[in-house]
Parts: sequence; structure tokens; C-alpha cells
Amino acid sequence: MLISREMVLNMDIALNAAMFGGDMMARMDKVAGITAALMSRNRRFLTLKVSELTFHSPVRAGEIIEFHIGVTRQGRTSMTLRLEVEVYEPVTEQRRDVTSGEFVMVAVDELLQPEPILWKPEMLQAAAEAREARRRGRTGQA
Repeated sequence: MLISREMVLNMDIALNAAMFGGDMMARMDKVAGITAALMSRNRRFLTLKVSELTFHSPVRAGEIIEFHIGVTRQGRTSMTLRLEVEVYEPVTEQRRDVTSGEFVMVAVDELLQPEPILWKPEMLQAAAEAREARRRGRTGQA
């Protein structure tokens, strides 16, 4: 499911003329938090774990990045989200893989203690359908 698009600016670029990896991770974490809120009726989520963060290709100033996300695990108080970031070229509509990883988000109450997730079934369904359509599009299946 496409969650967000952002343009990478000159101020986001490190000494190697590419986007700083820590900045990408922070953006991905923000998108994971937004997604957790969209998938549930809970107010607060914390990042419990980030794993398998892989940088596939550099991002340069002026490029547009897209954040695609899927729910890979639904727990009682946590969810695992798979994020895939791509550069999107609006003129040609081509995309290039940039970064991917998994984020575990835990629902918490006002005292920051874990609480049960109040899932939105319609959002989970929409996310599953978007993930399947994306998978089919990548493999060329009808």
C-alpha cells in the first residue's frame, strides 16, 4: 500500500552525494508509525524493533521517493510492517528499489504500557489487496 511520497532535497544529502542512511531510516520509522495508526484505532505506537534494513541503491537530490508498506504479522499488541522504498520517476513512471526493511510497532497506552490493538479490518483488507496487486505487477502476472 502506498503510504507517502517525498522529494529528497539538497539538505538531505551526505558527503557521498546520496541521501544519508540514517535520514532514510527516520523517514521509514515515521511512515511505520503512520501506518500503524491507519491500521488500527489505537492512538499511540512505539517502534519495538527494526530488522533487515537493506539499502539497494542511492537516492540523489531531486528524486521522489515512495513508501510502500504491508502488514506481515498481526499480533495482540504489536504488528510487523514490511516497508519498501522506491525512487519514482513521474515522467516515465519508472521505479527503482532503494531501501527495504521490517518494523515492529507496539500499541501503548498513555503510560506507555502495551495495550491490545483495535484492528480496522477494512484497512487490513485494503493493505493486503494493494500488496498482492504490487506483487502481481512486479512479476508480470495478470
